[in-house]
Amino acid sequence: MTLKTASFRILLIIFLLLAIGNHVSGQNLSKNAEISLLTCSPGDELYSQFGHSALRIKDEEKKIDLVFGYGTFNFNTPNFYPKFARGKLDYMLSYTTFDRFKNGYIYEKRGIVEQKLNLDSIEKHKLFTALLKNYQPENRYYRYDFLFDNCSTRIRDIVSENTSGTVLFDTISDQPKSFWNLLDPFMQKSRWIFLGIHLALGIPCDAEATPYQYMFLPDNMMLGFEHAKIRTDETIKPLVKSTNVILKPALNFKITNWYQRPVFIFGLLALIGLILGLVYLKRDKDLFIFDIFIFGVCGLLGWLIIFLWFFTDHQATGPNWNIIWAFPLHFPMVFTLLRKKSSLPAYYYFLLHSIILILILGSWAFIPQSFPNEILPFVVLLLLRSLYIVKKIRTRLL
Repeated sequence: MTLKTASFRILLIIFLLLAIGNHVSGQNLSKNAEISLLTCSPGDELYSQFGHSALRIKDEEKKIDLVFGYGTFNFNTPNFYPKFARGKLDYMLSYTTFDRFKNGYIYEKRGIVEQKLNLDSIEKHKLFTALLKNYQPENRYYRYDFLFDNCSTRIRDIVSENTSGTVLFDTISDQPKSFWNLLDPFMQKSRWIFLGIHLALGIPCDAEATPYQYMFLPDNMMLGFEHAKIRTDETIKPLVKSTNVILKPALNFKITNWYQRPVFIFGLLALIGLILGLVYLKRDKDLFIFDIFIFGVCGLLGWLIIFLWFFTDHQATGPNWNIIWAFPLHFPMVFTLLRKKSSLPAYYYFLLHSIILILILGSWAFIPQSFPNEILPFVVLLLLRSLYIVKKIRTRLL
């Protein structure tokens, strides 16, 4: 494709979107218009691991069939990755035609479930008007938050705010659930992603979620809408009047093999550390490279936790008790082991670390924040290596 052809296509797309926008903004919906919640199944990419939610506006009389969604972000935003990491990236409301939306999910082999909302003409008009107002350039951007302000919660809120009565959301679970309990079913196909998210997020995820908060996940919002009622002074009616499957998911997720899972890798690493420690202890030799690797990685993780906790706008990244085993000072403290002369500060540092790790392992089930069980073998490895270092330094100092 030549540069001239590409430029022409881009200009054509922009022109069509502007034309659609002007056409839509100047119309009211007919009495037979329908507004639906669309729930899309999870995809392969990290940003699509939890699915997606959108609102469909369909009016055959006015030839309108559009999909509005709050999950759009711009990769061309200046400093995109630093802003994303610091929780300062703005997402926005966007819309497209239903056919284009559907074709995208056909291509990705993902499913779409449609729930037609039980709204009267006035409520439909209010909701449509609110979406158009939200789409104005000064209103369309918002500061994304994984748990509390995302593509699902925005739809939940705008629907609730534009009904004539009060939307009553009932619980969708017989047992109280924390945010981690809600996230766990989506993490089974990739335990490494689960581990990364679990290490990055802190105590807020251990809080018990309310039925209203369940709906930060698209699938839960679909269930929440299914059980919800609209209560007015005169009546109580279901929020959803019908449900149909537009697309069935055809994506086959590749489940991580047992030997590729974190618990196996860390367990194997702990076993190697134990064997090497016993062998090198008899030879009175050090495992400099091995120790620098495990404590260096652990220390860098600790600094990342510090960064996410104190230097970002993410609400769920702090307090984070993972810091009590992932000491940031491991990096650079581990490099003191390279000195030929044993260091007394290093002795007390690793002695203190050993005591803390023993306390952590002894109270694993009682710590206010749930730690991922996958890192248990790694914590054991840290303890073994810390005790080994303490013994080595003590022997040399005496």
